[in-house]
Amino acid sequence: MTDTAQGTAVATDGRRRNDQQDRASFYLTGHRMDTHLGNVEGLGLRSAHFAPYRRLTELRYDYPLVLADGPDVHATMWSLSGLVDDLLAKVATGEDAGRVRHHAIELEREIRVRADAGPTRLSAAWEDAARALLDASIGGPDGEPDPELADSLARLTAARTVDGELVTCSHDTPREVVGHLWGLVQRERERHLTARVAHLRDDLQDILDAEQASSPAGLAGERLAASLGPVVGDELDTDALSRMLTDKRPRFTLSDSRRARVRRLLDVLTTQRFVPSGEEGTDTAPELYDFVYTDVQAALAAHRERFAATTELAKALVMAEMEADGRYREETHDALFDKWSVADLDTDTLELFPEYLVRVDAEAMTSEDSVALLEALSAGLPIKALVQVNDLLRGATQQARPAEAGLSARTLASAALASGESFVMQCASSALYHARERIVAGSSAPGAALFVVYSGEGEWLDDLPHYLAAAAAIESRVFPSYAYDPAAGDTLAERFTLGCNPQPELDWPVRRLTYQDDSVQRVALDVPFTAADFWACDARLAPHLALAADDGSDGKVVPFAEHVASNPGAWTGELPYVLMISRDERLHRVLVDRPLIHLTQRSVEQWHRLQELGGIHNSHVALELARMRAQLVAELAAGAAASTAAPAPAGAAGEGAPEVVDNAEDHVDEPQAHDPYLPWIETARCATCNECTAINDRMFKYNDDRQAYIADPDAGTYAELVLAAESCQVAIIHPGQPRNPDEPGLDELTKRAEAFA
Repeated sequence: MTDTAQGTAVATDGRRRNDQQDRASFYLTGHRMDTHLGNVEGLGLRSAHFAPYRRLTELRYDYPLVLADGPDVHATMWSLSGLVDDLLAKVATGEDAGRVRHHAIELEREIRVRADAGPTRLSAAWEDAARALLDASIGGPDGEPDPELADSLARLTAARTVDGELVTCSHDTPREVVGHLWGLVQRERERHLTARVAHLRDDLQDILDAEQASSPAGLAGERLAASLGPVVGDELDTDALSRMLTDKRPRFTLSDSRRARVRRLLDVLTTQRFVPSGEEGTDTAPELYDFVYTDVQAALAAHRERFAATTELAKALVMAEMEADGRYREETHDALFDKWSVADLDTDTLELFPEYLVRVDAEAMTSEDSVALLEALSAGLPIKALVQVNDLLRGATQQARPAEAGLSARTLASAALASGESFVMQCASSALYHARERIVAGSSAPGAALFVVYSGEGEWLDDLPHYLAAAAAIESRVFPSYAYDPAAGDTLAERFTLGCNPQPELDWPVRRLTYQDDSVQRVALDVPFTAADFWACDARLAPHLALAADDGSDGKVVPFAEHVASNPGAWTGELPYVLMISRDERLHRVLVDRPLIHLTQRSVEQWHRLQELGGIHNSHVALELARMRAQLVAELAAGAAASTAAPAPAGAAGEGAPEVVDNAEDHVDEPQAHDPYLPWIETARCATCNECTAINDRMFKYNDDRQAYIADPDAGTYAELVLAAESCQVAIIHPGQPRNPDEPGLDELTKRAEAFA
């Protein structure tokens, strides 16, 4: 070899070593150094999964919402799309149904555009949208709108009975939606308490009026004349009538103590500040308490300051009812009510009182706020807290949190969930419509409730709409949705739900991704939407990303989900990537470093804990099933050994012996000795639950007895075998060993399969 060639080889080898070192440096630290790894700055990258949703106004989805007028809390929130579909079910029923449906979708699109432009009511946006469509349809010499369009819009408008505020998915949506539903529950409470106060005031006043009416002053001549009116009063000698009514007539009188008590109770009911008392519009009308706060500690302070007023009114309600019914006995009840406090009040009485709503941003909460709120939740105080999260990264890493900040919203929700005493709901604003009944349940629940809602806010997300950011946070398991309702039942299965999370049995939901390659060929892939896909949209994490080279010079790169599933724990020479698109609609493989992987793994670990609470992949159940399976196998082995050792009964092979039927064909799936490397099913024990066939109906099939067997172990993946084993209600599926050594995530899958060996 010449000196020149030798020098070239050495230089090439050095560059390879440098490239390898630079790749390792990026993976371990996120530092690109002076390598050919591409910079992602300024490309406007977002996950490739978002490609179909560039123009949300042209799509049908839950938003805008209609916060409808009316008192029924269960019928006052609509999705615009759902409202239009409801109208179409009523009016698009004839031969022209297709035409009406087409015009309704056009109207919906126009309303959505107007809702995005700013706050408005449905009726106003509906009228403007309909007028714009009609104006745009004017044509021909007569200058009249399209008559078919006019007919469709008229029929839709006549059928619409709902009106209310239109709400888009924005920074303020959690406050608007939760505040609207809580307000309806609150008004229902106020209505009941107001009616009860008014009724008791009338009863107490009747007691005083009755005494007054039977007294000499009440029966005086001039008072009788006034009560009888000018015509009758002039005809009668009211003085003589007064003497006749008062002479030797028993009078209704109150004891001094009872009269004072009735007046005191009446004064309490009149001057209380919880609900209107009928004095509104007068100078003596008391100023009502406020129950909506934006500061946790201010709300708690107000609640403490009102202890005495709460006790006083609650006692007055009970005592007034007893007075009205004639059941109050001074010798017994005076001493009892003198010692009463809030702690002595029954739940039914306290549930009449208005409750507090605290609306606070998680980023504004201090450590003192967090502690105070947790104490309120654990004590069951009548406080409903909406903690709005606007920055998920701030709560995801300790480095991103200020030293004086309180608990992260997710930690706060987890702590409240662990106590088991309060209603707890976590979701993102994209799921608020589907979570509306849970919000009503939490607002109606006795005691405390916590709503933690991610708004989808963040300038660091570039132009990503709030709805997409919020939906992505749920799908990626960065901010999963769940609810815990202590009033829903006695068991965790009844109280806890993972509703609104797609494909909850998986670490990440799998979506079909379609694109054109460089050869203008259509390519379709099933790609998980991972936490890395979400975090990669955050501009603050750009230092942890790099563009992969198109020519493959970056060495081995693998999809992010495969890399995390293998969980190498150290540098193995490969770089994980996620698929993203830039503003110019180009598809890129974007490399991810290990710090971002660790951030993602924390989301997965948190998701696994929630899965267990929701009864998915429950480790306790898996261990118990494994124990029962081992016990059953031991019992079967012992029985087989005993039957082999026992002598054949007399006549077994001769006359009178039972007929032996060869059912070998029915047991081809259940040989007595099973190859531990092959998957198999205990077919005879199959409960026909459809769990396995729903996962893969080519791998799993039913025999003539509707019992499952493995028809083709190569017709699916090992992951599907393991998932089927975990999903099987009677635990009869045994995955065996992986048949494809290159299948991603085998380390984790084989560990999960051990419980079903």
